[in-house]
Amino acid sequence: MKRIRRWLAIAAYADVRPFALLSRAAVWRLGGLVALVGAGLLAMGQIHPEPVAQRGGVAVIHPWAKGSALKGDQFPFYATFTNSGGRPDRLLKIETGAAHHAILKALDSKTGIVRPVELDELAVPANGRVSLRPGTHQITLIGLYAKVEPGSFIPVTFVFERAGRLSADIRVENLGEPEHKDHS
Repeated sequence: MKRIRRWLAIAAYADVRPFALLSRAAVWRLGGLVALVGAGLLAMGQIHPEPVAQRGGVAVIHPWAKGSALKGDQFPFYATFTNSGGRPDRLLKIETGAAHHAILKALDSKTGIVRPVELDELAVPANGRVSLRPGTHQITLIGLYAKVEPGSFIPVTFVFERAGRLSADIRVENLGEPEHKDHS
């Protein structure tokens, strides 16, 4: 590492391209290392197959939100729900101590204008998967009790008809973070 820093310092002083001072083999090794680290970071941030909570065949995978909000604001978040059981289940309620209440919304664009429609429940089919994503479905926290910032976690409890109560933490991500496969 000291050698690379020294070469970069010499290159900056001599006003030449930094990699011109490295041997061809060193450039290949450095490029391979950068590609390997980049691919690993990309892969780690792109999919979240692990359930953060599960019971009775129903699992909550990667509950997330992006951005920040002030005390009293509304704040949407998303999650994926899987059901490995042979019977369908329904998400009936979302509870949290972080806001006055939470509502489940679908975004309706049948008329050409996107408008939110409040839902009473969300069906999770047997041996199926439902992903809440921007532009389709979301859960909105109404009347936040405190400011929310990237890097924080918001505790929620999902109440299912069959599986019961599943508690999870919503990870608040930065607006600039790359989209995950379950975000789109």
